[in-house]
Amino acid sequence: MKNAVIILLILFSLPLLFSATIEEARKLYEAEKYEEAIDALKPLLKQEKNNLSFNRLMADSYLKLSQNPDTGMLKAVGFIKKSKKYFEKVAELDPKDLESRENLAFSYFFPPRIAGGNKKKARQYLTEIKQLSPKKGMNIEIEFLIYEKEYDQVENLCNQYIKDFPEDSDIYYSLGMMYQEQENYEKAFDTFETHIQKDPAAWNSMYQIGRTAVFSESNLQRGIDLLAAYMNHEPGEDGPGLDSAYWRMGMLYELQGKPDKAISAYESGLKVNPENSECKKSINKLK
Repeated sequence: MKNAVIILLILFSLPLLFSATIEEARKLYEAEKYEEAIDALKPLLKQEKNNLSFNRLMADSYLKLSQNPDTGMLKAVGFIKKSKKYFEKVAELDPKDLESRENLAFSYFFPPRIAGGNKKKARQYLTEIKQLSPKKGMNIEIEFLIYEKEYDQVENLCNQYIKDFPEDSDIYYSLGMMYQEQENYEKAFDTFETHIQKDPAAWNSMYQIGRTAVFSESNLQRGIDLLAAYMNHEPGEDGPGLDSAYWRMGMLYELQGKPDKAISAYESGLKVNPENSECKKSINKLK
């Protein structure tokens, strides 16, 4: 009888024990201590290998480790491989989980085959994403087609996206980037400007007008003005750093024949990021 009571107490206490440990793992993850979070999760997964929360947090932790700029290439490939293993488990456990399928699509599409890339598997996950979210699926397909330089398909798909989802103006950024890559600068300018007209906070399109002005050596003042506007916000993870904006601005001042203003812009870039080698080179060239 005594043993039976002890067993029951252990069984009832296990969920609380797991809860405490998963909470610890989440706190470690939020503190960017990803390796420690993984160590906390490993014993949990031994007990519950099909636990959705455990697998999801493990996948996210390995993904974050792979994205660390200090991680070497070989280690990053290993971390991506492990993150895919857990994202695949999440996708298996939750047929409607969009995030895991999105991560898997990108993880299989962009790396070379030797690093675990597999475009066929990437497109299989893309098909599943389209079924769950046609809008997200079309966005990802556009990104894949730009990477593959299938520009005619990109243009057609972007135009279809604009018809299907007119409320989402961010598609103009993708289209503008394609025109910029094609060196069709007139269309790039027009498309980025359309994005800004539809969304006054289209920061990345403001930056890209400055960048396009450098490449085309035209619309110089408009490029400077919009780079200055870009500097009035804090860039997110998907946006160029402010030091890059100052570097582009300095290049535009050079094209205008204003070396003093160019140097001032480059020096401002170095104040933001003292390690910006492009700003350093540009200053040395002008002095």
